[in-house]
Amino acid sequence: MLVFIITGAIICSFFVEYLVQLFAEKFEIEWVSVANPVKNVDSAQEIIIAMRKTHRESERQMNKAFKVASGAHC
Repeated sequence: MLVFIITGAIICSFFVEYLVQLFAEKFEIEWVSVANPVKNVDSAQEIIIAMRKTHRESERQMNKAFKVASGAHC
């Protein structure tokens, strides 16, 4: 019985991770200060936002490369 519970937990974990990945690809979440709702973003936040965008873009490029290499593009 314990084997089934652990297997179910692992499968659910993969499913949740997949859903989070889909959500992250569809929507870009950025924190906005409640005290200062004006588009006053300091340099550290700008750097973090730029790093997230470049990281996301590089992941997409690598995924395309892996699909081509694995023959999944056919």
